[in-house]
Amino acid sequence: MTTPLTLIATLTANPAQQAAVEAGLRVLVEASRREDGCLQYDLHRHQQHAHVFVMIEQWRDEQTLAAHQQTPHFLHFGQTCGAHLQAIDHQLMHRL
Repeated sequence: MTTPLTLIATLTANPAQQAAVEAGLRVLVEASRREDGCLQYDLHRHQQHAHVFVMIEQWRDEQTLAAHQQTPHFLHFGQTCGAHLQAIDHQLMHRL
């Protein structure tokens, strides 16, 4: 049995572009939740820093995460919002 893979992604938007990044992330969430192998895909905003977003994702395995990263909606987010980001931090982990 494969252990699900959890990804916590922290995306820091340029403050002036936080609305555009949020809109792009909301579209990404809806499309990603429909993917085969997506167990969780939840978007959060930092309480004190409104331009910081945290995505908590859970995938069936590494292959489904890799497939997600090649989908049109994932690539579209990078193309349309990537320049509006100051930083992206990814943490991969397995739930115990």
